[in-house]
Formats: sequence, C-alpha cells, structure tokens
Amino acid sequence: MEKKEGIIVLISVVLMSLIILLHEKSLNFLWIFITSLLIISVSVFCKKLTARFIDIEIEHKFWQVERIWFGKGRHLKNPFPAGVIIPAAFSLISNSFVTCLSLIQFESRALPAKAVKKYGTRRFSEIMEWDLCMIGFYGIIGLFLLSLVTRFFASYFFESSLMLLSKYSFYYVIWNLLPISSLDGAKIFFGSSRLYIFTLILALITGLMIFI
Repeated sequence: MEKKEGIIVLISVVLMSLIILLHEKSLNFLWIFITSLLIISVSVFCKKLTARFIDIEIEHKFWQVERIWFGKGRHLKNPFPAGVIIPAAFSLISNSFVTCLSLIQFESRALPAKAVKKYGTRRFSEIMEWDLCMIGFYGIIGLFLLSLVTRFFASYFFESSLMLLSKYSFYYVIWNLLPISSLDGAKIFFGSSRLYIFTLILALITGLMIFI
C-alpha cells in the first residue's frame, strides 16, 4: 500500500469511528476505532488479494461522484468528495440516527503479467467489468465472514464488543452494496447482475443470522 493510500484508509477509519461513536454514545472510542480499523482492513485486504490474483493493482480513494446523471455533458468539473461529505451530512441531519458508511472506492490498473496470461484460449490484457466485479465481491465476502465469526464468538465472551464488530461489518457491506457511482455494489452490479442478486441474498441470510 502506498503512503497516500494508507493515509486515506486511516482517515476513513477515523471518520467511520466518529460516525459510530455519535451513534453508540455509551461506548469508548478505542474499541470503536479498533472495530472500524478491522472492518476497513479486512475489506481492503480481501480486495487487494483478489486483484493481485488476477494481475490487477488497485488503489483505494475516497468515494467520489464524477457525474450527476447518464449521458454526455453530465460530468462534474471537479469530482464531488461524497465519501467525506455524505456520511457526515447523514449523521448531522439525522442526529446520528443514520450511520452512512460509504466512504471509499477503489481504482484499478492492469499489471504487465495480465497481458501475457491466458484465460482459457484467450488473453485479456485490459481490465474487464467482470474483474472489478470479482474484486468487489470478495471484499464483501470477507466482511460477511468477519460478521458471522464475530457474531458466533459473541455468544461466549465479550458479547457487546464483538456484537458491535459483527453489526457494523454488516452495515458497512450494506452501504457499499448500493449500485451507484463507483461503490463496490455498482462494480458488482454492472459486472454481473446475477452475482449482484446472489450477493443480496447472501446479505439477507447474513443479516438474519446476526440479528435473530
């Protein structure tokens, strides 16, 4: 991870911690920070590992909105820093009732090895929508697993702390599954609508296992 990317990830962790702290007023900031750090770290690690496996390099940035609608002439002159402003605005407007966790997105570039590797009988030197779809998908799967494992252990010890981690891992997935802009949900949806529906079903099952 480059220094610039690391700083963005760290700021995202702090921002997420503040959003959760405003919502969970009775908890201490240290555990909330650790919770946010674990959630974002698992998401970033799973996506980078998947990307490396298919010879793509990704870099995480704050979620940006570059156009307001489809078609020509709809692009903004300067990208709107949605990953900072929208979560903060949701918290302020809703008096911390809504915890928007759509903070970061990833951008990608193909590594030289991708141009020479065969996929069956073909070579794909450029990044396809399916590639981005799989990167986003496995980032979400990693968080589903984190959420379920911590929910299981919460039944035996550190119930409140582990439930916080389980709950917000799930919330983080839901907010980033929105099929808009450059969020992971959009990459999955446009890469494979069937896989997106499957991911929604997994989200429903995971949510039932966590909260019931």
